[in-house]
Amino acid sequence: MAGMGNAKHLKAGDAEPAPPAKDVLRVYGMKFCLYVHRLKLVLAAKDIKHETVNIDLQKKPDWFFQKNPRGKVPAIEKNGETLYESDIMSEYVDEIYPGRRLQTSDPLQNAKEKLVLGDFNEAANKCYTLSRENDDNKRSALSTAIQASLDKVEKFLGNSPYFSGQRPGFTDYMIWPHVERMLLFNSEFIKGNLNIASYCDRMGNDEAVKACRHPADLQIQFFESYKAGNAIYDIGTVE
Repeated sequence: MAGMGNAKHLKAGDAEPAPPAKDVLRVYGMKFCLYVHRLKLVLAAKDIKHETVNIDLQKKPDWFFQKNPRGKVPAIEKNGETLYESDIMSEYVDEIYPGRRLQTSDPLQNAKEKLVLGDFNEAANKCYTLSRENDDNKRSALSTAIQASLDKVEKFLGNSPYFSGQRPGFTDYMIWPHVERMLLFNSEFIKGNLNIASYCDRMGNDEAVKACRHPADLQIQFFESYKAGNAIYDIGTVE
């Protein structure tokens, strides 16, 4: 979708684009990256106008390392300043741009949300490992560990509609990219947890989520190419 940016992915040998105009926020990304997805959800939720430069992560341009020495996406650039790491950038744009503040203001609740984010990240990372594992015993152990983490998430949600309370907030947008991929590739873990399943139904109707959602077949096509060791970035709409 347009929210993720449909620009062609620049690779080694491609010229560096001109710097963004004054006060224009630029995102360096990859349109199927879940960490870029996190940042884009925050930008969409706050209606922050920005431009996107996509990067081929298998053949990164040399000039990109001047933007982010770690060579990872996302990175942002504005008025000659650059930042990277999805959680840091997402917090930053939430703080400096007007509109509804997405981060939870109560320190205790905010800390608890960060803990449950860790639980969900642990479950999601094990799901990615599970998708590549062929040994039945290891798959069984991974499934047990995934459910143990999701038990904590299920308990945290309880009767709350969202992780951040009555409206989708910062923690929801940090978690959702993992959820969206689990719905595609490990849906049994979502369907087996009633609070999480209901949460997914509600989040699926969020405007920011809809703006940043790729069609399922496109997501699967990218994932299959990535798993095969030859990720194809410029699929779907390319501008």
